[in-house]
Amino acid sequence: MRVFLTILLVAGLAVGGWFGYQFWTARQAAETAAPTYETIAVERGDIASTVSATGSIEPEAEVNLLFRSAGPVARVYVATGDLVEAGQLLAELETTELTLALAQSKVQAEIAAAQLDKLLAPPDPMDVAAAQAAIEVAQTAVASANAALASARAGYSDLFSDPTAAQLTVNEANLRNAEINLKQATQAYNKIKDNPDVGMLPQAQQLEAATVAYETAKAQAALTDQDATSAQVAQGLNQIAQAESGIRQAQANVVNAQNQLDQLLDGPSEEDIRITQAQGKQAQLSVLQAENALANAQLVAPFAGVVSEVNVKEGELSSGGGLGAVRLTNIDTFLLDVLVDEVDVRQVAVGQLVSLSVDALPDAEITGIVTKISPTASNVNGVIAYEVTIVPDVVEAPLRVGMSSTAVITTAKVDNAVLVPNRYISLNRDTDQAYVYKLVAGEPVLQEIELGLRNERASQVLGGLTDGDTLALITTSSQDALRGALFGGGN
Repeated sequence: MRVFLTILLVAGLAVGGWFGYQFWTARQAAETAAPTYETIAVERGDIASTVSATGSIEPEAEVNLLFRSAGPVARVYVATGDLVEAGQLLAELETTELTLALAQSKVQAEIAAAQLDKLLAPPDPMDVAAAQAAIEVAQTAVASANAALASARAGYSDLFSDPTAAQLTVNEANLRNAEINLKQATQAYNKIKDNPDVGMLPQAQQLEAATVAYETAKAQAALTDQDATSAQVAQGLNQIAQAESGIRQAQANVVNAQNQLDQLLDGPSEEDIRITQAQGKQAQLSVLQAENALANAQLVAPFAGVVSEVNVKEGELSSGGGLGAVRLTNIDTFLLDVLVDEVDVRQVAVGQLVSLSVDALPDAEITGIVTKISPTASNVNGVIAYEVTIVPDVVEAPLRVGMSSTAVITTAKVDNAVLVPNRYISLNRDTDQAYVYKLVAGEPVLQEIELGLRNERASQVLGGLTDGDTLALITTSSQDALRGALFGGGN
């Protein structure tokens, strides 16, 4: 048993010694072996920083056009696929009454404008002369009314006064003259009274007239001697009242005529001008309302494009809401809305150039420009992103709405920069310092560098290197050599 243990101990010491020797010789070989590395010369070139995002090509403008009033559809002028120009009439409701209302409102506006022009125009000399003549006529009427009042008052006074000697003499003379004329007419009549047609002879007519004149003179003489009756008194007072009323009316006519002349000479008042101007504005508003009502019954293309959908038919009733009557799409100009995450969007700015790769057009070279960046973010599956709008440049390629596209936005670009491939650069995550291995006298030496613009392949070096320097990318270290020697790897 003791012999077996002794043999086992000797064998263990032998094996351990052999492994120790192998480890020592491998370590010596690893320490003396040079590391394996690749080299590259620092060169100058152009570098651009980019941000990529995907989206679908959309039309710059697409609208659903609605009638803004209800009514029967009179005409539909377009069909799906038609190309239309801006301002072209696409469809309209029944507009007969609306057209008449517009015409009437325009006439009222013309009348209001003419009234204002007439109000502001200087007075016509003929109108001034007519107004002056009206004053003279009114003044003459006042004089006539005063004369009528004086006559009425005199007649009323005569009712209560005794006849004068002259009146009695006149009455007696009139009666005596009528009596003489009656006798003469009677004598002439008696000479022909036996004539069969005596009634047709002038003597008969003269006798009748003389008889009436005599009776009148006789009655006048009798009236002169009588007192005034109540009816005569009432009539006299009524004549005086009528004459006084006539004077007041005539005087009022003089005032009105003078006011009209003054208004002609002075022109309209500020208040009248403002009222007439307001009436003109009201008439213009009526025109605008009528035009708006007519426009609400018509669908007009707001821009040039293609009719992508028609949802109304002639004769059916349109409610003015719901589904659009006509969908219009602008196919001349497109845009691309893409979502850029919050880390990259800080590099994006309006005006930056964009390269577009359209899946359906792999050979087309399409460029564009960033035109808008949304000020608010969207949460897309837990990722915060911002919508960026890109407008492609006009190209001959058959770009279509809905095509998938990848946008590569150039956020920065530097020409003739000192460039280093990213795989030659080491970064210290704690200090954000960058390092490369630079060959100095044939040996790799750790060199700190200052980085500028970066992309997925290379980085711009602002300091620490110059073009022409040689960099090393170490691929095998001494530890790798030791591990290979022990376990059969390496060279």
